[in-house]
Amino acid sequence: MKIPATLFSIVLLLLQFVAPTPAPAKELGWQPPKTWVFVVGVLNWKHDEMYGSFPVKNRRDAALVDFFKKSGVPETQIVYLQDKQATQQRIDQAFTAQLKKVGPDDLLIVYYCGHGSKSDEDNDVYLASYDAGDENIEGWSINSIPKQIKSESKCARVLWLLDCCYSGQAAVALTKEKGRPAFACVTSSSASESSTEHWTFSDALLDSIRGVAYVDLNHDGAVSLAEFASHLSADMSLAEEQLSTFATTDGFDPEMALARAESPADPKIGERAKARDADGGWYAGRIIEVRDGKVKIHFIGYEDDEDVWVASNELKPIKPVQYAIGTEVEVKWKKKWYPATILKVKDGIHMIHYTNYEAKWDEWVPSKRIRNPKT
Repeated sequence: MKIPATLFSIVLLLLQFVAPTPAPAKELGWQPPKTWVFVVGVLNWKHDEMYGSFPVKNRRDAALVDFFKKSGVPETQIVYLQDKQATQQRIDQAFTAQLKKVGPDDLLIVYYCGHGSKSDEDNDVYLASYDAGDENIEGWSINSIPKQIKSESKCARVLWLLDCCYSGQAAVALTKEKGRPAFACVTSSSASESSTEHWTFSDALLDSIRGVAYVDLNHDGAVSLAEFASHLSADMSLAEEQLSTFATTDGFDPEMALARAESPADPKIGERAKARDADGGWYAGRIIEVRDGKVKIHFIGYEDDEDVWVASNELKPIKPVQYAIGTEVEVKWKKKWYPATILKVKDGIHMIHYTNYEAKWDEWVPSKRIRNPKT
């Protein structure tokens, strides 16, 4: 049966109002020609008696640099100092030189992975350079970084990414900053908390800038900075029992799009649960693939070659251990147990006060460092 041309035109017109129009692709909040990257990755140190080494297998700082190169950021706009290259003098010189080149409409990304240590006055944290521990070299002061950027650079925005102990000090430092440039910081821990030796933070970062589907929490086709921070917060708390930190100053949009993302192939992808590894131990992981009634689990913070396939009924929910506020416990610090009291609790992470010590020693600790007092 033929449909009259007039009726066909009316149907088409109605469909324009009824059929959903695909949302336009969200514009990314960074453009390669206007992006500058400063990466310091230190996994072993000159004074290894002071700073323990980290595994160098599949190092994520190198993967981060590789991502930006492949994304089109000019190599002349990328500085990467690795291990022995990252002496304090070299960091200072290279950072100063790069800051002078960044333009007034540009984005500066600063990333560090390694060790962080508190200052004696407990009001700053030092990012351990390769030669930290030499005479008069404590490391790269977190408090100094935004001040230096402000005084020596014309950049519009700074994205500050820290994967180390006490890295939340960056958010504390930003509370004193006003005006240009606008800052955002995302860190692996709070200002009063040590950090895991795993790559959990940096993996969450790489997933986010690569546009992995399960980081797009609102399913709008893009991964925002705020979604990265939320994804990271869940990974750090559930897998590492750590509190990550996210802060912005005026002028930095937390909804800045980091990457475009596709929809997940299965709604289960991205769900977190505990699974047994090849040796039978239970670890926090994430479903990354679904096939023939089984799910592929990636253990959060670990290598891809440790992924396992399991049946869904072999998974367990992640249930953090929590002690009640006011409970007297013992806390492990540098291989020794000290009496302490629980002050706050958040998602299985505990703020504790060491008995007979000053409040500056209070810290957030995971349940694995806590036990009931020995009688």
